[in-house]
Amino acid sequence: MSDNAVSEEPDVADVVGLLDDEHVRSILVATSAEPLSAKELGEHCDLSVSSIYRRADELCDCALLAERTRPRRDGHHETVYVSTLDRFELTIRDGELDWTIDRTESDPADELSRMWGQL
Repeated sequence: MSDNAVSEEPDVADVVGLLDDEHVRSILVATSAEPLSAKELGEHCDLSVSSIYRRADELCDCALLAERTRPRRDGHHETVYVSTLDRFELTIRDGELDWTIDRTESDPADELSRMWGQL
């Protein structure tokens, strides 16, 4: 994730532009099921790791993807990605455009327990 925290909602054009990319959609779908590393995402999405990192950075900037740390038995840890997008809704009604992004909230304690249980 970039060093810049998301302090406000991203622009609708940025979100729609990201979601227009089939690889972005496959990253979001895959990481909604389980946290995956860039290498795992590359294999799953048939993309180079550098392409995964570029898209992951864009998704993290819009707060549609989050980075987590996966501990490993060998003492080294790796970064994994998890989708935070639960729902994206665009409404056009009465001459106005409205849009909302619902994000999933995860409990860090639950995440830690789940990760340690996989070791």
